[in-house]
Amino acid sequence: MCRRFGLLLILGVLASPLFGQDTLISRLRIRADSLLRTWQQAVAIANLADSLERERATIGRDTIAVGALRIITNASPLPVRQAAALAWPAIDSLYGSAAADLAERPYFIRAVDPDSNARRAVLHVGLEVPWDLDLRSTTTLLLTTVPIAPPDRALATWLTGVLRPSIHPREDLGGVYLEFVTAPSQAARGCFMGDIASCIDALGLGDTNHQLERWYPSAPERRAVVTGSFADFFDHGGSAPALRECVAGRDASCTALLRSLPADVLPKPLSDAARVSLVRDALRLGGQDAYRRLLRDPEAAIADRLAEAAGVSVDSLVAGWRNAALAARPAPVELPWWAIGVALGWVTVFAGCGLSSSRWRL
Repeated sequence: MCRRFGLLLILGVLASPLFGQDTLISRLRIRADSLLRTWQQAVAIANLADSLERERATIGRDTIAVGALRIITNASPLPVRQAAALAWPAIDSLYGSAAADLAERPYFIRAVDPDSNARRAVLHVGLEVPWDLDLRSTTTLLLTTVPIAPPDRALATWLTGVLRPSIHPREDLGGVYLEFVTAPSQAARGCFMGDIASCIDALGLGDTNHQLERWYPSAPERRAVVTGSFADFFDHGGSAPALRECVAGRDASCTALLRSLPADVLPKPLSDAARVSLVRDALRLGGQDAYRRLLRDPEAAIADRLAEAAGVSVDSLVAGWRNAALAARPAPVELPWWAIGVALGWVTVFAGCGLSSSRWRL
């Protein structure tokens, strides 16, 4: 009898923590379910408020349709339809089949009198712009605010800029050419000279280890980065002495300062504009579904995603992009023949004024 009672007592003691644990888990589950219901209710209310706001924004408005673009706007002198006609080909060429989604994502534009101080009802959707914008500015507005699904976080982080259509792609590539010849980076110069591996490195598409040494391998380059981009940042507190040593030519101090920066803060040899232009090239080569392929696998390496979008190897893509940038070299300014005579004339005048000064008299 005593043994049976002792056994029951031991089992009760062992079961009591398990019972308490089950109770705690049940309570946590009930709380989680309650939070989920609250969140779902909040989302539903937010969606309803957004829907009502959009309905309010469309009252008394006209819908302009050009291609898949849908622009809901009020009557005004703003050249919306003409701007849409110019913007749509650029949008369609960049996003391809994904641009069809814009039919369900309209622009909301309210054109207002720029000289009026009258109070207006506040709208929480869309854009409010003065109706005296010219055609070029209105077109730029449509191109820079395309309501397309944004890139995923990995692609956006690599781009560092905004992927938008361009109405002057040759000018954009001309800017890349200037970066080739002015960037204080051996990787950028190697790309300019035709080393595709250097191009891939400068674009951040290759190995991300030891980027400082690969992007800026020489002491003058590292000093230029410190003094050009971070002089004000390092000229405070404990880093100020190292900055002065770096400026004086001590490479170890320059290197230590740059290594103290987070990896994503180190200046890239080529700017975000260069990366955006490369993505545009990939989408142009890849055809109608290129943008969808680019976003298909957010976990893949950026180089692989660009190759998948373009339908060619990343080496071929980068080589074609580099060649296009070299071909877009800005035209040198040609001076007329008489400009040389004018310049020599002014040199003679200034030289005469200087020699006639009392400072040169004996």
